[in-house]
Amino acid sequence: MKVPRLFCCAVTNLFINKPTRNIGTNYYYMYRPFRVFLYTLVFSLPTGVTAQTDFFFNFYGGSTNFWSNIYMQLPTAFINTLIAGDDEEVNNMSLRYDFFHIKSDGSKLDMDDGNYWGFKAKDMFRNIQYGFKFGFQPQLSYFGVYISCAYQHRQFQARLDDINDEWSKFRLNYISPGIGIRVTPLLGLLEDDGWSPIVEVGTSYNYNINCTGPYGHDKDQFNNGLTNTFAIGVRMEEFSVTGGVEIDNYNLFNQDYTPDNGNTYPFKDFKSHHLTIFLSISQDF
Repeated sequence: MKVPRLFCCAVTNLFINKPTRNIGTNYYYMYRPFRVFLYTLVFSLPTGVTAQTDFFFNFYGGSTNFWSNIYMQLPTAFINTLIAGDDEEVNNMSLRYDFFHIKSDGSKLDMDDGNYWGFKAKDMFRNIQYGFKFGFQPQLSYFGVYISCAYQHRQFQARLDDINDEWSKFRLNYISPGIGIRVTPLLGLLEDDGWSPIVEVGTSYNYNINCTGPYGHDKDQFNNGLTNTFAIGVRMEEFSVTGGVEIDNYNLFNQDYTPDNGNTYPFKDFKSHHLTIFLSISQDF
């Protein structure tokens, strides 16, 4: 397993080394969470090899807060261990970081969606996700498919009215079924050396099942929509490591929403932008 370790060390080096003067220091500190994760990943990669089959899966959980993300992964790690059995070495880890903002008339609104390193309840429970991913890819096939489904809880505050200086609280709960493909372009490398780069592309549909917003629990305040996922990584003989991005392709706010039969449209100029960067390990068995 020397090659995968070298690959992960090379990727880690991109995040760990201090940036040059041309790049600037903002990016260095912005990606601090991923440096922490990659350090852990590189030195925790197992060296044992087990027989690979045609299936891969991952029950995952966590949040976009560093501290709560650690213990929220414990239940899914336990479930993965039970499914894999005593003879299988289980690898389970994930890290997520959100970029989320709202614009009104082209200007960003003041928001409070928690602190990644914070210890307050609004920080530790701001964005929570639990779900599973189950896929099928024959050992000698370049292509595989997977299905997924997740529960997501998102909460944040935003100041919608600069004049009154009032902050509105938002809490949303989603069910997100999805589907995707996995491509292993170098099968010969997988057979000879036990690893190969992979590419994953998928999409999921976020369906709002419960919400709280400026107009109570009316779900019509918010839109449902698609999130696209793009990831690259390494497929090994017993697990896969992927890193990528999830991009919401819809506006969270329903611009046609009216609470008073057409007299006002409070979200007509609102536009949300949501992007999540992630790193994860999924079990192959």
